[in-house]
Amino acid sequence: MCVKSIEAMKRVFQLFLLFIFCFHLSPSVADDKPVVSVGSHTLTESDFKPTEEELASLQEDPMGAERRELQNFTKIVEFVEHHFVRQYAANNNLTASPEFVASFKEAFASEALNGEKLDKLASFAALQFAVDAHLYKTHGGRVVFDHSHPMLPIEAYFNAYKAYSEKQQLVFFDKEIANTWWLGFVRPNAVEIPAGDVDFSVPWWHKLG
Repeated sequence: MCVKSIEAMKRVFQLFLLFIFCFHLSPSVADDKPVVSVGSHTLTESDFKPTEEELASLQEDPMGAERRELQNFTKIVEFVEHHFVRQYAANNNLTASPEFVASFKEAFASEALNGEKLDKLASFAALQFAVDAHLYKTHGGRVVFDHSHPMLPIEAYFNAYKAYSEKQQLVFFDKEIANTWWLGFVRPNAVEIPAGDVDFSVPWWHKLG
């Protein structure tokens, strides 16, 4: 069989899998099953339904399915993180410091990042920092460097998420997704920040000015 024939068959098979994927997620065909919930907020299968543009790119890209799977998992991680931060902050009377919101905007404002988008990002970053500081003060433990979270109190987050899970405030409805998500806290090769260098008095971006 020639290479062109093999490639054609692979494309047909990918389109078939894509059709099954969309059919499975369609709320009009099947129940809109929950994927994960944080408190009263739930992410469901319909939230992953690809747009027409995404469907077209999947058909063009042989690695599209793998990229889509990674994007879906990233969406789960962001969903859990955002709702946990907001709920934890509300439960512990934590707010975003106006000073840190302002310094975030000063550090990252650009032509591409401005206006309402920048406002929301800055407010959430400052609120998340307040949660980071409170969690570390409460639980202590290992702090690691993460590209999107340079001073991440990972052990404190793990303990807090575990407590939420035990109270059914954090629920994964798929065992594989749950296992993959919890494994994200292991990070044996992460750069660990020495306890003497851990400083939650001001956020990292505040020092950029």
